[in-house]
Amino acid sequence: MNVKQYLRQIWRLDNIINAKLDQVTELRSLAEKITSVPRHDATQVVGGSDRISDIVSKIVDLETEINKSIDELIDLKQEFMALIDSMPNDDYKLLLTLRYLNYKTWEEIAVEMNYTYRWIHVLHGRALAEFEKILLQNKKSA
Repeated sequence: MNVKQYLRQIWRLDNIINAKLDQVTELRSLAEKITSVPRHDATQVVGGSDRISDIVSKIVDLETEINKSIDELIDLKQEFMALIDSMPNDDYKLLLTLRYLNYKTWEEIAVEMNYTYRWIHVLHGRALAEFEKILLQNKKSA
């Protein structure tokens, strides 16, 4: 895995979590739309309650997956921040944090750091090279 792939893990996992949260919202909305039809014969099973319990079961399973993914995301972010903190250049730290943890655009990063758009890209290349050295050192020592 190269350094960009390593850094994009956080973004991908965050997007996966958000997609699953959207699915939970959709399932909850669907569950609210299901109505049970009252029957005169109390011995008959109401069809809507089975559908609701199926949806509730799916919601619980999905929320369990989301919680596991959130734990993984927190671990990844902590690992990333520890590696970032070991970098000697504060500009590199800030740039990589803004891009890969805060998901800022290049334009937003340039404004926030008070650099030109072009310089941000040069700085990003340098930051990636430095981060890759630290990442390789960390893997060798592990």
